[in-house]
Amino acid sequence: MTVNWHQSMLHKITKIAKRVNNSLAKISLRGEEMDWQTKMNGAISYIENNLTDEIKLEAAAKIAGSSVWEFQRLFSFVAHTTLGEYIRSRKLTLAANDIQNGNEKIIDIALKYGYESSAAFSRAFSRQFGISPSQARSEGALLPAYPKLIFQNNKTEGKDSMNTKNDMQTYSERGYYVKENAPVYFSPDMERTCAWFRDVLGWYGGVVVESAGQYGCVFDYPGELIVSGLTPFRGIHMFIGEPSKSVVGFIHLQGLTQFRKFVLANGWNQITEIEPQPWGANECQVTTIDGSILRFFETIV
Repeated sequence: MTVNWHQSMLHKITKIAKRVNNSLAKISLRGEEMDWQTKMNGAISYIENNLTDEIKLEAAAKIAGSSVWEFQRLFSFVAHTTLGEYIRSRKLTLAANDIQNGNEKIIDIALKYGYESSAAFSRAFSRQFGISPSQARSEGALLPAYPKLIFQNNKTEGKDSMNTKNDMQTYSERGYYVKENAPVYFSPDMERTCAWFRDVLGWYGGVVVESAGQYGCVFDYPGELIVSGLTPFRGIHMFIGEPSKSVVGFIHLQGLTQFRKFVLANGWNQITEIEPQPWGANECQVTTIDGSILRFFETIV
């Protein structure tokens, strides 16, 4: 990428952050002592309570203390998804729960969550979960949940836990943003380690620079997707060095049960059972060929 492209993107991000900061300021002024997170959580609660009824954006925005336009813009910025996509994903998550834990007809569940036909519901369901509603009921598959969104208030005892200024204000003023963040993995034999990631986890990548400061990277999708710009890098950076014997990666994935079966089928048994976690996820751990630990988790309802 060129320097001009990076400068242009940074300029756009900064402008967006400033606009969102203005929206936050408006919400705070209208709310007197009530912080914007509390107001947004109130709006989310309204949406959650009406997932099987008509959701009026005007009502949600009023609870948030903003206009509909400000509410949708702020939601998209801080949640990294559109409000419409969030509502659709939450409806399908609840519908999936009803399908697998109840006896209602699928068409009745479809109508319950606002779909006018079983065909439209099936298409949306398949896009989100990768299987049809009837398969979800008959096969009892573990479906990835889209959890309720909660805006965390980071103020404790009257002080910000990290910054003394408004977070959105400092974000807009600092002059940079993070494009990528990935674990770092040390190995004494990178060729062997990269082969393990390919053969056991089904990942891609390998040694990139063969020199004294040898470097490699592995990722869970074909490298062509990075080159073509279809997805950002979300893999693991690898360097020559002494392996850590503790946790080196905490990885969020979809399809945890299938992942564990895949690893075992590839002859690697150093993987724990899947265990529920108190923070709303299922998790298992894999000990790599170098003795390092990778934690994999999937969110649940």
